Amino acid sequence: MSESYPSPDSDKDVASSTACTAAELSTATERGFESCGPVSTGAQQRGDRRRKSHSPEAWEAVKADIARLYLEENRRLKDVMIILERQRGFWASPKMYKTKLTRWKFFKNNRQADVANLLYLQQSRLAMGKESTFRRNGRAVDVAAYIKRKGLRPFDLLQAAPSGDLPPTLRCRTPPPPLLPREIDAPDDFLFQEAYLHWSLDHPLMPPQMDNNYFKELDRCQKSGAMRSVTLLTHGCWLLSIGRMNEGGDFCRSAFSTIHSVLDRSAHFTVYELLGAVSRYPDLGIQRALWSYLANYEAEIGGMNDRLQRLLAAFGKLSRNFSLEHNVTMLQWSRRFSSTQSNGMFDGKPFDYTLIQPWDILPMNRSYHHRYYLNQGLWEADTIPTATIYSPEGDGDPSTLRADLLVIFGNQTAWTDERIATIAQRMLREMPSDRPPRYLQFICLYALAHINRTRCRGENAHSSPGHKRAREYLRQAVEVQSEAWEAGKNYYETLTLLETWHREAGDEEAAAAICTKRNAECQNAFKDLFR
Repeated sequence: MSESYPSPDSDKDVASSTACTAAELSTATERGFESCGPVSTGAQQRGDRRRKSHSPEAWEAVKADIARLYLEENRRLKDVMIILERQRGFWASPKMYKTKLTRWKFFKNNRQADVANLLYLQQSRLAMGKESTFRRNGRAVDVAAYIKRKGLRPFDLLQAAPSGDLPPTLRCRTPPPPLLPREIDAPDDFLFQEAYLHWSLDHPLMPPQMDNNYFKELDRCQKSGAMRSVTLLTHGCWLLSIGRMNEGGDFCRSAFSTIHSVLDRSAHFTVYELLGAVSRYPDLGIQRALWSYLANYEAEIGGMNDRLQRLLAAFGKLSRNFSLEHNVTMLQWSRRFSSTQSNGMFDGKPFDYTLIQPWDILPMNRSYHHRYYLNQGLWEADTIPTATIYSPEGDGDPSTLRADLLVIFGNQTAWTDERIATIAQRMLREMPSDRPPRYLQFICLYALAHINRTRCRGENAHSSPGHKRAREYLRQAVEVQSEAWEAGKNYYETLTLLETWHREAGDEEAAAAICTKRNAECQNAFKDLFR
């Protein structure tokens, strides 16, 4: 990524443009200009071209050609000018070109404002459970490298993000779903997969048959120092992802002081938690340090678990040799592979608990461990309101299970199945008014917000009744969180999503109010997280 502030070529360069060779122009002709007709203008002759300007229609007629030559083929502005003059009869001064390039946002390099908007968009999409990759003119944009090279702070960039809009030269997309082992060609990936499969056979996420020992091991893991280390690291990675570098660094240092506890044989569930933490809030530096440290520590203590040591070494090699995007894809594949190895089914498909997105949407003071044996059931979407699950103490409170199933169902169908609204409304009606289960209540409102927003896709968000209903349901979900959640990333991300939807609808006043509230709550989260 270039460090320079983007601008078209200088006037001095343009003045020397007559040096453009016939070979360059011949190449341009071969690339498709031989069939282009002249542009109709009022300034065809050299003698009077400086006295007249082109109409907007004339500029629009060559806009696609300018984009192709200047951006896609990465030609200098002076060469673009010569090619268009000779092939299309179109002449304009360097100043005119620069004005149009700026107006069209045809920038070759990344401006600080662009990077701020990339960060803003990335965080907004992350709040919706979507990962993001960015490309400028077909080339990958490494936002983290730009920030590091410029010595910037992500949080300051987010605060300065003007609109979240991207110039046409920048594209955002969701990375493809994790690949299956047989579809990945790189030999290093196969080595990683082999190491992962060997380790997970000894330490399955789900045993073939559940028994009391399995539940006891889950309980030990929940109460262990290993789980506390992973929780601290999760908080740290989240804080780093939103630009709170000092606080995030403090959490990560606290986590690393005891992170070796995940190597304990009885705490292998925390390895699965680690996969979720470092792929949910990816940071290449954290990943490299984490896997290298654990692999080295495992080797130093005499190979307590050789298969785990091989797995950690494979993670370390991935972090060193591949991009962050590639590493995250492999981590997500690891979690998904383990999730789908049971006999569980959900609406006729293999059960996949990784579809609980965001993974940490459950309040921080609630246990996650029931999610590990969700896979044993044969679930149907229509029976979500009555779902129960076996546990050593009996069925217990089924509300958290039902909430998780509704989130999985929504993500599995991209929030398009109309049963989602029916299920959510039924569970809201059946809740006791005096003491409703807050997590389930939140998820029902969250689901209704998403289904309404999906229904109005393609409509003008400024005037769509469906979009307005979606914002209202999400606002109600935020109110539930404000009453029942401790300050932290769950509440922060829901507020971020609501802010994004307000901006979609053009309600800048409401968006600004939510942004202010979100930042205030974020400050409160730091104090609560350190407890």
